[in-house]
Amino acid sequence: MNVCVLVEIIKETNKNWRFIFEDPLADEIKFLPGQLVQLVAKPGEEGAFIRNYSVASSPDGSNRFELIITNLEGGQMSDHLFKEADIMTEFLYRGPMGVFTLTNELETRPFVFVSTGSGISPFRSMMKWIDEKNIKFDSIKLYFGTRTEEDLLYREELEAIQKRHPNFQYFPTLSREVKKGIPHGYVHEHYLKYIDNLDVKPLVYFCGWNRMIEEGREHLAKRGFVMQKDIKVEIFG
Repeated sequence: MNVCVLVEIIKETNKNWRFIFEDPLADEIKFLPGQLVQLVAKPGEEGAFIRNYSVASSPDGSNRFELIITNLEGGQMSDHLFKEADIMTEFLYRGPMGVFTLTNELETRPFVFVSTGSGISPFRSMMKWIDEKNIKFDSIKLYFGTRTEEDLLYREELEAIQKRHPNFQYFPTLSREVKKGIPHGYVHEHYLKYIDNLDVKPLVYFCGWNRMIEEGREHLAKRGFVMQKDIKVEIFG
């Protein structure tokens, strides 16, 4: 386990805040876009607890990493972060680690990213890295489902990346609100429509709530997609 301290809090939306952590003993935190960290709150105390979070920042050579976390009433970690923790509060962490990362097919195969809520974290990390390093890729479509427009995390940043990279497209969808210019409904109907019109199978990444991912896997299984070869998943609840 490594030690980190909370150095910045950015209130992205009412329910979703960005928490920036720094490892004071490291010159650089090395990781691959899409990986996660295990964060331990109240280290050394009897009531210490641990949660896994996808890293939302990209590998930038610094000793910092960013997490975007949803405030879940009654959740131990979210209650601690939103109500108790402050700048310079200490945590322990392990990682970054995990295999929910970009593959070497990036330049030769269409990729589809599907997320709900703070499940956009690994995709923000990936797209930020691709944009900053000018990494070549065939095609990437990012479908992000939320309830309302206010919950569209990293919206301006992703729209800016879209303008710089014509083969990247960002598709927000709203399930509980109708807004001009933003598709309405659940995220599945939108990416499935795109997939059904492709001549090749894309590599599909899911990150978000378990129910969304299970539904997505069922939809794709009916279309001949198989895990690992055609589908990657990261479940956070």
